[in-house]
Amino acid sequence: MGKLWQRNYYERIIRDDRAYQNIRQYIIDNPSNWGKDSLKQK
Repeated sequence: MGKLWQRNYYERIIRDDRAYQNIRQYIIDNPSNWGKDSLKQK
């Protein structure tokens, strides 16, 4: 019942420590960037 996947969702394979650190930082920073999101619903 309903949708299983989030729209525009895709998986990413973390291949090395640098990629891990970049993704980790993106996750940490993401909530503070919501106010700058040009696609957010008002």
